[in-house]
Amino acid sequence: MITLSVIKADVGSVGGHTLPTVEMLQAVRQRVQEAIQRGLIIDGLVTHTGDDIAMILTHERGTNNREVHVDLAWNAFLAATNVAKEQGNYGAGQDLLVDAPSGNVRGAGPAVAEIEFEPLPSYRPAESFAVFAADKCAPGAYNLPLYMTFCDPMHNGGLLLSPRLHEGFTLTVIDMDAREGDRLIKLDVPERSWDVCALLRDMDRFAIESVHSRAFPNEQVVSVSATRLHNIAGRYTGKDDPVAIVRNQGIFPAPEEMIEPYLIGHFVTGDTRGSHTMPLMPVSINTPVAGAFCLPIVSCLGFSMDGKGHFSHSYVDFFGDGAWDSTRLHVQRKAVEIRRQGFFGVAMASQSEIAYTGLVDTMKKLDKEFFSR
Repeated sequence: MITLSVIKADVGSVGGHTLPTVEMLQAVRQRVQEAIQRGLIIDGLVTHTGDDIAMILTHERGTNNREVHVDLAWNAFLAATNVAKEQGNYGAGQDLLVDAPSGNVRGAGPAVAEIEFEPLPSYRPAESFAVFAADKCAPGAYNLPLYMTFCDPMHNGGLLLSPRLHEGFTLTVIDMDAREGDRLIKLDVPERSWDVCALLRDMDRFAIESVHSRAFPNEQVVSVSATRLHNIAGRYTGKDDPVAIVRNQGIFPAPEEMIEPYLIGHFVTGDTRGSHTMPLMPVSINTPVAGAFCLPIVSCLGFSMDGKGHFSHSYVDFFGDGAWDSTRLHVQRKAVEIRRQGFFGVAMASQSEIAYTGLVDTMKKLDKEFFSR
């Protein structure tokens, strides 16, 4: 069995929340290369989206493995944090919310998405997948695109055209407000698509955590890092900036079917201080956060993998193509329009998100000044 792990964290950046330095990235890449050389992992790639550093890894150690999560990923992030501190960079170690994670880094701050699968079975002679990485947005940012990919033939014609896709999928949705362990629900689509809609509309509370094929029930298609940093830290520490793995082709949706929903530039919670509602902009890999309003951004890399877990020597930057330039302009215009509304109404994040900002202290003070008439 091969495990594909994507682990991402913000551990410091230049001039505010923009991008990690070359030296920070090199510190992580060095540890990934050392892990390959000593046989801990099979292959690995280090990238960044905005100020978040992502490790994309393959290995044979299963999900939630301590050696991969802690000995490699956590310690690599600590090394990059130390570089950030030496350089005086902003937010050094921001997403490392505990002193020492126990067993794995889930619930410790970094975003984690993992899928374990049998490489190249007879019904799937080639393995390809995409890694989505988002910055400045909530973990429910993928709710709408994944719904459109796996539930809506108006956006994914493969649901009608492919016999395997036509059999449907099982979506696992997590209630991110639950603090006494994970609270999950499994819903089969298309039969329960409306129930899925009822949950996913609230992207600050519910998120798709995984998707499985119903044609091949043991085959996981999607993994999403659906965790809330403020539930871990008890305060606002930055947005949750999720990662997602989506396997594609053959018995799964085609790449063009899974990236088509991002043409919309749908509104998500995020932006500056994580307290606004803004459209999600598709960007090329290794893009800094340097635009007006600190727009929520998402990148998407496409990979192929051989039967032994090695990546192909090249990858596809799906949102780096010039075909997305018109979408970026469209998203920027949407952002300008909603920010003209300032702090009023839906232009700001939901009350559940605002509750983790300094505004709650202001409301407590004002509450004492109210009087009854």
